[in-house]
Amino acid sequence: MHKVLVITDAETAIGFRLAGVETLETSREGALGDLEGAILSDDYGLVVVDEALVADPVRAMERIMRGRDLPVLLPMPGLSAAFDHDADATAYMKDLVRSAIGFDIKLD
Repeated sequence: MHKVLVITDAETAIGFRLAGVETLETSREGALGDLEGAILSDDYGLVVVDEALVADPVRAMERIMRGRDLPVLLPMPGLSAAFDHDADATAYMKDLVRSAIGFDIKLD
């Protein structure tokens, strides 16, 4: 049985761990090596990679993936992609809360 692995930063990993998904916290400097190790492992059927850490993970792992069916490599937009450059993170979070519970709350 193959597992799912999410390779991301420490902040994003918290949410995936809360959902019960195995995560590997890494940095930009270590992400490529961690990704390669996950692909070469026979444990994973799906490896999700934060694009903020590895810009084009499919292209970066093309040589290693050649001839392999698994794992499936899935790029995931980084947390910063959720906010455009002009957006306010607090406003974004308020909108999420409003849509989830139906009213505004004050965030400090």
